[in-house]
Amino acid sequence: MKRNSIMILMLFLTLSLCGQISLTLQESVEMAKQNNKDLQKAREEVGKYRQEYNNVRGNLFPQITLSGGYQFKRTTLPESAISVFPSLVSELDNTATVNDSTIAEFIDYGFAAFIPNKTTDEYSLAGTVSLSQVIFMGGKLINGINIAGKLYHLQEKKYFLDEQNLIFNTKDLYYKTKLAGEVAEIQAEALAFANLYFQQVSDMFQEGLVSEYDLLRAELEVKKLEPEILEAEKNAKLALESFANHLNLDETDLLLIDEIELPEMKVVVLNTAIEEAQRNRMEIELSQIGVDVNKVLLRYEKGNFLPNIGISAEYTYFGTDEEKIESNDWGNYYQVGIGFSMPLFTGFSNSSKIKKARHSLKQSELDHRSLQEMIELDVRNSYLQLQADLEKVNVQTRNVELATKGLEIANARYENQVSNQLEVIDAQLQFKAAKLSFMNANYAAAISYEKLQKAMGREL
Repeated sequence: MKRNSIMILMLFLTLSLCGQISLTLQESVEMAKQNNKDLQKAREEVGKYRQEYNNVRGNLFPQITLSGGYQFKRTTLPESAISVFPSLVSELDNTATVNDSTIAEFIDYGFAAFIPNKTTDEYSLAGTVSLSQVIFMGGKLINGINIAGKLYHLQEKKYFLDEQNLIFNTKDLYYKTKLAGEVAEIQAEALAFANLYFQQVSDMFQEGLVSEYDLLRAELEVKKLEPEILEAEKNAKLALESFANHLNLDETDLLLIDEIELPEMKVVVLNTAIEEAQRNRMEIELSQIGVDVNKVLLRYEKGNFLPNIGISAEYTYFGTDEEKIESNDWGNYYQVGIGFSMPLFTGFSNSSKIKKARHSLKQSELDHRSLQEMIELDVRNSYLQLQADLEKVNVQTRNVELATKGLEIANARYENQVSNQLEVIDAQLQFKAAKLSFMNANYAAAISYEKLQKAMGREL
């Protein structure tokens, strides 16, 4: 990834100096992978599921919490809330003994303790460490981690699939843009030929060698090609802008270097291609992960009938005082416990959840089999289409050879005044049509080959 980023940066630095972006097919693919926002979002989605898996897996470990706090509390009571009791000491007479005075003072002190002060301050400071650990949850914790892991791998596979689709679309757009440009070039060559031919006919008309009808036909051919080349140039410009937008580039002055050529193709047997697709297609692997997830979900729902067991522990260190907390005002307490819970009756909701999970599993298994059948059909169609397109390439190659030879003969015959102008114009139209058909056949075959590779599950 880093190496590709450096290559693209160097490419932009080079292009900024020359004003035109020259791209090969492979450079276009790498640039699309770096700049495509949907692929970037898919990459971030993989990261999210990775962290979700880590989050669920964290429940296997003990959960430790530290909490603490300091509190100051001041209470001010109204006068009506403070009762006034008579003092027994003040009621003693001169005959009271020392014992009587002592008892009276003790009773006065005891009553005074029940009378609140008008203003009271309280200070408290405490810190607590608590621990909880799940011992058994009926398999739901392990199954939950299993599901999170499978969903994470599912996103990884989806990202790879999105990347392959992006590569295919980039190649398709590259070839389409290149094709549109070459069609415009062929139309320009045809117009240049028509103008040259019109000039030759004009010279021959001046010398009285051809009729005015021949001159009008040559001029008509030029006028007929002019709107066609305007249309071709417009299509080429639009294709170039579309390709630049696909690469997330502002510049549309692109030069596509690679020609539309068929890659080296190994012989592919249809049955072997189908077997390879069933092994390698990412969609099948994604579907199988979906089936596995539903199997785990079924086990998860079955765990609702089993008990949940866990342990907890807590230790608190605290201090309280009315004035201020001193070193000897600290106390502590701790507790350790183990508990369990087990559903006895839930109104048949757990049974309904299990039945629903079974239906979901059956659906995913049916979808998986349907997908396998669709992929087999996709491979067959791609294989047959490639064979047909390769045959078209062979036919169009021969047609270009024949049209080239026919145009040379027609020009020679007309220059020697053996044939008329219509024969030359017809030969030129045949040559242009043959070149366009050859380019279209080449594009179709190149894309059909990429489609077959993609259908077989091969990395593009």
